Formats: sequence, structure tokens, C-alpha cells
Amino acid sequence: MNATTRALLDDVPGLHALADRVLNIVRAEVRLRRLLPLADPDRDLRISESAAAKVLRQAADTIPGVAVATCRLVPEGEGTDVQVTMTLAAALDAPLPAQVHQVRRSVFRSAVQDLGLAVTAVDITVVDVLEPEPLLPPGSGPS
Repeated sequence: MNATTRALLDDVPGLHALADRVLNIVRAEVRLRRLLPLADPDRDLRISESAAAKVLRQAADTIPGVAVATCRLVPEGEGTDVQVTMTLAAALDAPLPAQVHQVRRSVFRSAVQDLGLAVTAVDITVVDVLEPEPLLPPGSGPS
């Protein structure tokens, strides 16, 4: 903590306690959360839920007109199977069922190829609408 921050904390009663509570919450967020099993029968390999969710969010975000809001992974039973639950916002410039299908395919592909997860289902709920990308007039794009 620098001298300016220390001086501010000394001047405002209760601010030091608030700063400590905020820092404790931030530190708690950094810890690994639930570990998910990878689908390798020969080894006991695991990945943190937050790391796997980040990879699957990126896979879904590659679909044009889609932005992921949340992604949760839940193990099913005692084996290596995992279920993905995702919420997203989508533009309405393409049919919604087609966009959801593309997201689901991208998430399944990434789960298997990038992570080695045995995903049994990708449940998707569209919770918001995005503005469609503006069309650029001919000749106004990057050169």
C-alpha cells in the first residue's frame, strides 16, 4: 500500500476495515474452485471449473452475434461426465435456433478437443438481445 492510500485510510474512520474486507473477498476469488475430472481413463486429471468455463466461453464467443453472459460446469454422478449450462445474449439478425446450435457445436468441440472434457449436454438460455452489427457501406472498410 502506498503512502497516499495509507493517508486516505487514516483520515476516514471505518475505511480501513472496509478495505480489508474487500481485499479478503478478492483473495478468496483467486482460489481454485471445484475441480472437474478430465475424460482420461488412464490418469486422474482435473481442471478447475473457472478455467474450463473460460475456455468454453471463448469458444461460444467465436460465433458472430453472440455474447456469453454466464457459463457453469457441473459434474454428473461419480464419473467424468460434465454438463454445461450457459446463458447468452444474441443479435436477432440471424435465426436464434441456428445461432444456439452453432454455439452448442462450438462448445462441444472445444470441450473435447481443447480440454478433454466428457460433456454430456450444453444447455443454453438466451437472456438478452444484442444490437446487430452495423453494415459498412462499400469502400468504407479497412484498406
